[in-house]
This record gives sequence, structure tokens and C-alpha cells, in this order.
Amino acid sequence: MARKDSTQQELPFLKERQQFRALLLSNPNYFGNLGNSPFKPKLEIIGNNFYEELGCVGFQPQLGRLEAVVFVKQPFGYGGGLCSQGTQEYVRFFISYDNGVNWQDLGMSSFTARDVPQGTEGGKRLEYDVSVDIQPPKKWCFIHNFARVRAILSWNDPVPPDPDHRPIWGDVHNTVIQIDGFKLIKLYELLHEAKVKLPSNLEALIDPQQSISLAKPELSLLELSKTYGDKVEPHRFALKELNALVSQQTLSLQSTSLGELLPGVELDLSKIIDQLFPKEGLDGNTSYEQLECIGYNPVLDSLAGVIRVKLPSGYSGGPCTAGSKEYVAFWADLDGNGTFETYLGTTSVTTHDFSDIPKEGLEYAVFLPAALTKYRKPCQEGPVIIPIRAILSWNVPPDPTNPNKPPVWGNHEDTLVLVDPGFIINPGEHPPMVQTVGGMNIANIGGLGLANGAAATAGFTATDSPFGGEVGITGRIVNPTDISAGAAKLKYRVELSKFDPVSGTWGAFNQFVSDSFNLGLDSFPSLAHSNVLQSVDAQGFFEYQEDLTGPDLIFPSGNVLARWQTSGNDLWRLRVRVKDPGSLLEWVSAAVTVQLDNAAPTGGLSDPNRPFIGIDSVNGTPIGNGACNDFTIGDTVGGAYEVRDAHLSGFSIFIAPANGGTFRLTSPVVVSGAPNAGSVGRSYPALPTGGEAGRWEVDTAKLPRCGYTIWITASDRTIVNSGFVGWTSSNVVGLCLRNPGK
Repeated sequence: MARKDSTQQELPFLKERQQFRALLLSNPNYFGNLGNSPFKPKLEIIGNNFYEELGCVGFQPQLGRLEAVVFVKQPFGYGGGLCSQGTQEYVRFFISYDNGVNWQDLGMSSFTARDVPQGTEGGKRLEYDVSVDIQPPKKWCFIHNFARVRAILSWNDPVPPDPDHRPIWGDVHNTVIQIDGFKLIKLYELLHEAKVKLPSNLEALIDPQQSISLAKPELSLLELSKTYGDKVEPHRFALKELNALVSQQTLSLQSTSLGELLPGVELDLSKIIDQLFPKEGLDGNTSYEQLECIGYNPVLDSLAGVIRVKLPSGYSGGPCTAGSKEYVAFWADLDGNGTFETYLGTTSVTTHDFSDIPKEGLEYAVFLPAALTKYRKPCQEGPVIIPIRAILSWNVPPDPTNPNKPPVWGNHEDTLVLVDPGFIINPGEHPPMVQTVGGMNIANIGGLGLANGAAATAGFTATDSPFGGEVGITGRIVNPTDISAGAAKLKYRVELSKFDPVSGTWGAFNQFVSDSFNLGLDSFPSLAHSNVLQSVDAQGFFEYQEDLTGPDLIFPSGNVLARWQTSGNDLWRLRVRVKDPGSLLEWVSAAVTVQLDNAAPTGGLSDPNRPFIGIDSVNGTPIGNGACNDFTIGDTVGGAYEVRDAHLSGFSIFIAPANGGTFRLTSPVVVSGAPNAGSVGRSYPALPTGGEAGRWEVDTAKLPRCGYTIWITASDRTIVNSGFVGWTSSNVVGLCLRNPGK
């Protein structure tokens, strides 16, 4: 369908987009995407990608990051304009190590889409990136380690952890990724693999737990020439050396032959010189690799690109060698005149030869800290849309001074990205921006400190959720200092203010997060990864480690600012204060309210440590409270329960072993479980958030003779350790079920 963007009314299904949540509340299968639902669909829309589409999905194996580029294709249909809350685009990732037989959930990420008619006229789309960090199992480098990855895009409806889920608006992208081999290995593993046994006199002298770094040699031109024969063009595998020779100003070309400079390479330079200096367009040869998508991640303020590697060889050696690099350089056209005058940096990913590469190739990803947030404006001033250009160049970095120079091997991609609106940031200012708390975007945390919606990177969904355990805090400081040029690192402190329920007032921000943590640092384009221990000084300040000026760009993994080890169940506000050691100026972020809950559900007055359950009746006759008793098949066994928590999610009463039995709750409300399902329960919001005390009973008529336990389990809605929902606890009683007359 051709795009018509002159008015909202000309776009299809706009009414259904605007009423989407209400329609699903009226009928969960309104759009017919739930295969086994008892609800009949009203309008079948499954996998419609008219408004948004998954363009590419790729993996950065050296840094363990999956990237997905999403195309936002229309000017309307996203819940409102720049000054609105907009709507979420969700992407959940899955991985399979057995060619799609079994899938593992890798988590979900999202971004906010809004109506942006200005600047997207004429079919122009906006391109976004979402990502998740993963640590897939590694193997020896000589064992090719491929995996299938599936990404599911869903607009305004979080993707459940189901790899076969069919989104209403969105689509599904399948690809194959390559996982790097070991970089470090224990000595005992190496000896075991090599089937080597140390002499007894050496065993006591060598620590078998010692880690060994596995070297990956760089193959010489002679080795590559012998390996490739006529399968790979000489000006392909010798490109880096040819480029160095052409660029070397002091070399005497009249007294030195090409054969002497490149021994073992048979190459007639006169026949391929035009290929070394492509002139037309911005693209070179794409038979080996091709840059297919680029996008902007507004959460991490980074750019990403996805590269398809197409052939089994031509990448300077197999996975046990140094291989070759796919470089991608990014430029921005900040004034919109088409010149792409602002160089943003170069990143890369390492690739290798694989004889068994799948027919569709392998998708690799690159990413780069972009620092585009500093160009944002208030929403009332209209969208900040920045044209971005990326150039892929194999094994030779693109020229950082020329965004129009075509690569020998590679191509370019241009796109438009939208910088989220916000207050104006002037040069020299270093305001902090808190992005997530406890895994939740701060826009999804309300004034009472409870979170709602899908997590920013983990796979959970919050419902009026407090926080507990380790609360991760992520964000960025805009315009970081030029550390590589000798400037002092910025300092920041996460300040805390506690609410006093007695006086009903907030305290001063006179406490701070002081927990030390390990921070990962990624370097570009070298692809080095390191860790630094972040500890506060006497005034509670951490050092900010980001450096966007080089020569290597330093990017804190996940934008982690702090890891708050919480305790108690109080209400807090947190904010980030930044101090410039050079100017002594300071900046403070807006405060975020956080309700803590570090207590699992209990039984209240009945049991202060866990949910309460007891057996006290048979066939309606009291028998005295007890934790164990004998009954006859056909009896209706009953008892009391009590579940308490400040933020209760739900509870379940069930029998084990699960041989049947029909449960029901008899008070304070009557709830019947499915016949012979062996369980019954209640969930928030039907269940009061503080919990309840009541009675239960089970009909044992369909249960065989056996000994049984009856369990009660309860969970709350707390976001625990920034990664999952629910402190849980349980309790149990027992019964012995006998045949009648026995």
C-alpha cells in the first residue's frame, strides 16, 4: 500500500490504532492473533508492518550485544505528537542453539515512538535501534558456533516470552549469528582437550586453575595466498597492505617492485587500480559484505549498524586467526544541507572465514556512542531530525575527513533519526540524565514510586511495582570532558532523600549511594573490553568514565551509573549531581521517586514469616487446626489461609502430587478452580494489594489413595535486583488420603 501522509485520515486502521488498548480490553483476541483463544476475533490483523517494521537483527560477538533496527514508517499512528507520551515499540529476542527446535528468551527492549509529520514527508522513515546484552556459551575456536536468533516486534503490546507469538502490529525477523570462541581458558581444560597428563613432579608446581590467553595469529599474505588460491581476489586479501603502500609517502616506487613489497601475491595492479579507487557513487564491492541497516538508540544515545556477511571465505582467516575487521564510520548532517559535515566516530566488528556459513549469511552488528542528546530541543519547538550516514569499509577504516569517499569493499547507508525532545543543553554544560531505575525507564515510574509497563532491557513487565534488592541506575552525562587530551574526569553522585511518613515530609538529599561496583568499558574502534571498579570518594562522588574524543572512544557498558544495594521498605527520591573538577560548576538531574519493598509475602498475624495455611475441617465439621491429618477419599478437606504484603501480586493453593482434586476458595469471596486442576488462587488487582485472610477447601473424590501436601505460594510485585518481578514465599501442610473403610 502506498503511503499517504497528507492527513491522518488517509492512513489505514488509524481508528484501531487510537483505540487499541480499549479494543483489547473488550476482547483479548479482537485482532485474531491468539491462536487458541476462546474469544472470537472482530478484525483480523496479524503481523501488519505498515506502520513499523523490523529491518535487521545482528550480533556484535566481541562485545556480546544483539541489535535490532526498527523502521518507523508513517507520520501518524503512534499515540500523539512530540509533547505526548507516545507509544512503545517492543522487541523481544530469542536464541536457539539447536536450529530452532528449542528457544531461550533473551529479554525485551523498547523505545518510544511518536507522531512526527514534520520532516518525514515523501515516504521518509525514522530508524531506531534497540539492543540487549547477552552472554551465549562459547566453544573452542575450531568448533564453529552458530545460533539462530529470532526478534519479534510488537507495537503498544509487550511481547510475551513465547517465540511463536504473532504480533498484531509488527513482525518477526529470523537470522543466524556467529558466537566468538574462548579468549581465556583454564589450564586444566586445555590439558584435558589435548589429552595431556602432566608428569607427577610437575603437577604440584602448576596451578591447573590458571587462565591462559588464547592467541589468534594474523595470517601473512603468503599464507592467505596459499589458503585462498583463486577463490578470493588478491586485491581483496591484500587490501590492507596495498592501501598502506599507496599511502606511504616515503616509499621509492621507482626502485621497488610490487612483487618485492608483497611477496607471494600475484597481482597485476594495472588491471585492478580502478577497483582500488572507486569513483561513482558511495558504494564499493558488496559481494562479500553489505551494510543493510543503521538506527539510533535513544535510550543509550548510540548508533548501530547491521552488516550481512555473505561468503564463506575472504575475511583473512578462520575463527582461530585474527580474521579481519568490518569498519563502519558515522557522520551527521546537523544543518540539513546534505554535506554530513560532522564525523561521529568509527566502530568495527571482527569477522572470519567459515566454510559452513548458512546460505542466508551471517548478520553482524556494530554500535557507537553518538552523543546526539546534546542537540535536543523542547517538544514545542518541533522535532530534531538528524540525517545520518554510515560507510562500511572492510579491513581499512573509512576516511574520517570525507563522508563521500566510497570504500573498496563495502557500501553506505543514509537514514533519519529522531532525538527525543528535552531541555536545551548548551556547550560546556554537563547535565546528568537518568534513564532507568531498577530496569525501568523513568517515564514509567510514577510519583508514588511504583513502576508500570515493560522493562527497558530485561524481559519483565511491571504492574504498580516497587523496587527491591539491587536497584541499578543508568544514565549519561552530556558533553563528557576530553579525558584522552588530559582533561579531568567529571564526577557524579547519586543523592538520596527519604520520606518521613510520620511528618509527611521529605528529608534533605543528605545521603548517597556508596556501593562499589564493577563497570564494563567498551572501546572503539579497537573493540577492547575492560572493567573498572567504581568507588566513591569521601564526598560520595564516582568518576565518570565516558570519553567521546578518542583516539579510542570509551563507552560505559549499559550506561550504568550506580548499583544501589537497598534495604527496608521506605519511600525515597534519588537524583544525580555532577561536578566538573575544572570549573567547579555543578548540575543536578530531576528527582525520581522510588518505593522500596524488600519483604516477601507473609501470613500476617497468623505467620509473620511466610503465608499461612492450615487444615481445620472435614465435610464442614471442625476438627481442630493441624498441619497433618488422615482423610478418606471423597472427603471435602478445608482450612484457613492468610497472605499479607504491601504490594501483593497473587497467591496459589495447590496439591502435590498433582493427581487431581478440585479446589475452591469459600471466603472472603468464592472462587472455584478448574475441575481436577488441583489448584486455585487470586491475583492483583482482583486481590487487594495488602492481601487477605480466607478459607479454602478441596474435594478429594477424584484423588487416588496417597500421601499429599497442600501448598500455598505467594509473590509480590517487587522488581527484584532490576531483573525480575516478585519476592516469593510458601508454606505447606500434609494429609494422608485412604480408601473408604480403611
